[in-house]
Amino acid sequence: MIELEPLPHAEAIAYFRSKGFAPQLQRFHHLDHFREDHARQFVVAKAMRDDIAKLFRDELLSSLEQGRTLAQFQAALEPVLRREGWWGRSQMTDPLTGETQEVQLGSMRRLRTIYDTNMRTAHAAGHWARIQRTKTAFPYLQYIQIERPSKRHDHERFHDKIWRVDDPIWLRIYPPNGFFCGCHVVQRTEGWMRRNNRTVSDPIDLDEQPWTNKRTGEVTPVPKGVHPGFDTNPGATWLDIEARTDEVMPDLTPERRAYERGLLQGVRLRQTAIGRETLVVSDTAHELHVMGDAAPEHPDRVSVDDVFAGTAGFEPGQVDLLHSHLTDSPLSYDDLLTLANPQIRSVTAISPGGGIWRARTGAEILNPHFGGFARQAKPLLDAYSSGMQAEDRNHIVHHALGLYLERRGAIHYHYSLTGRLRDLFDEFADLIERLSS
Repeated sequence: MIELEPLPHAEAIAYFRSKGFAPQLQRFHHLDHFREDHARQFVVAKAMRDDIAKLFRDELLSSLEQGRTLAQFQAALEPVLRREGWWGRSQMTDPLTGETQEVQLGSMRRLRTIYDTNMRTAHAAGHWARIQRTKTAFPYLQYIQIERPSKRHDHERFHDKIWRVDDPIWLRIYPPNGFFCGCHVVQRTEGWMRRNNRTVSDPIDLDEQPWTNKRTGEVTPVPKGVHPGFDTNPGATWLDIEARTDEVMPDLTPERRAYERGLLQGVRLRQTAIGRETLVVSDTAHELHVMGDAAPEHPDRVSVDDVFAGTAGFEPGQVDLLHSHLTDSPLSYDDLLTLANPQIRSVTAISPGGGIWRARTGAEILNPHFGGFARQAKPLLDAYSSGMQAEDRNHIVHHALGLYLERRGAIHYHYSLTGRLRDLFDEFADLIERLSS
């Protein structure tokens, strides 16, 4: 008998993996790190130590990747947290006020809240990515409130309502809309709407009420029935790369940036669907010439030569390469080497988590500098990287290579990091500086 195992939710995993740690001063109270901040950075209130925060983040990521239950999550963390002294009631100083308070650290109840909130929001964000990828075929969303004794009556007014995917209401009431909220959305097609004699629901008054964050004093309008902090769409925040493309494309016109932003978002969403890298070849006239995917046997290595072979007749500096990465990784040696082709003006990569790296041709000849970097890097890496994970080492080396080449005038290098990679590069800032100098 064949047993089918559920596939991991790739988009939810990519969302969660992209998060870095919240700043130290935003970890004491759950209101210190709020609303859209949670889509970019990970925090557990009172987990002031990085090692404790990492325990939670790693176990939650494993739960997403392996489909672990709440009971498994609690069983894995409780003994470790007890051993680390992060359990029960304790005295802790509030960094905002300087006052010492008795606070609740670990408990089975807190572990349930932490697990449930992170699982629901990660899956909701991942679902939103799928919604965006398939909205041409499924242009409508239907809000569903599950029937259960503990359902929130304040959410009943949203139940069974249907709006278009791009209706801004989904930026305010996309579920979950509170702790342990079981509401969700279902994608609907034009055909389903006709067969069921359904039409788009009328706009509703969200009856937004001003709510004051007692930690920051900030006042925000919150829809009635939605718990403060849940009145955002984590998936939309995660997918938004407008600021990132502005950061890495300072040389482009707003029109060109918008064009390349659309291409990058497309290959990013495609990668999470097919599990392979995708490469797009475009030119300076905004024409998309060819797109190719990595072979199934080598999902992380799309062949630039194979894809680029489908194009011809370009003048020097006319071609832009844009592609997806399978992981949150900088431009690789092979990525940067493409700039040795005189037809190619730039190469840009986007990670599942939304990190973007871009390199443009510089004034100096590129190829001779690779050997110089390799000779400089080996003894430094031998001295620094004992115990470093191979993936982290590769990220550091590739980022340092980009900086090294830029300092020698061989490329122009721009990047916008996810929180997770920013934490890594901050930790090894001295090594990166020495590698790239």
